[in-house]
Amino acid sequence: MSTRPTIKEDFKCPICTSLYVKPAVFECGHTMCLSCHCKLDKSSVSPTFETPTFKCPLCRYPTTIPWNERPSNIALDKICKLMYPEEYTEIENIESKCADLSSRLKKHVVKKVGISDELINLNLSETASKSQCQLAERVYEKLLPIFSRAASQGKSYMSVTEATLVSEIEICIQPLSKKLFENNNVYKLTCTPEECTVYFSKCSMLWGREFRNHNHAGSFDSTPPQSPPPPPSRRIMNNSINRILLGIPLT
Repeated sequence: MSTRPTIKEDFKCPICTSLYVKPAVFECGHTMCLSCHCKLDKSSVSPTFETPTFKCPLCRYPTTIPWNERPSNIALDKICKLMYPEEYTEIENIESKCADLSSRLKKHVVKKVGISDELINLNLSETASKSQCQLAERVYEKLLPIFSRAASQGKSYMSVTEATLVSEIEICIQPLSKKLFENNNVYKLTCTPEECTVYFSKCSMLWGREFRNHNHAGSFDSTPPQSPPPPPSRRIMNNSINRILLGIPLT
């Protein structure tokens, strides 16, 4: 019965501490499994309109290159597969069962040098506008049933706080608000990085938890009672007593 060899530390990913599988390299030179690169990027959060920045977990070196464009450490990958074939295949099979990762792992290629003609001639304005409209359609389909139920319950506005959805609304707020205004007679839409609020009507802007009847007629006098004057201070009283003792008339 054969026993598996112990994996040497040099061939273990510093993040998952398992055998390197499809290792990729950060710009700083640190290597880790491709799956670890992917998970680290997914946990990294950047403001909606700022360039996404990712940091090496070992030295915190920043990069704007996403996980699937970082170069593969081909030599190390071949060595790991050669020295530990059973372990390599076992880990690879486990990762292939992850629906959100397996398809992207198959598409992973070494980053090509230079920029393609397609990118050089890309119309960024047209691409952004088209993408915003497509995203607005998807967000609109998510929000409209929610807003419909809220309005049916008498609610005059709704706030969205789920981070991913708020970020999507930020991106497509112009075409989305246009659809809500024209199709559903929505009064106003406001958005911050933390929250998006949709006001269904003007009256929703006056919503509050306290209201007063300014025409209320009560049994009390409309003129509020006068408060008694405050007592003289100790200093004034002492001065008056001293003047009396000295025979000085009070004025």
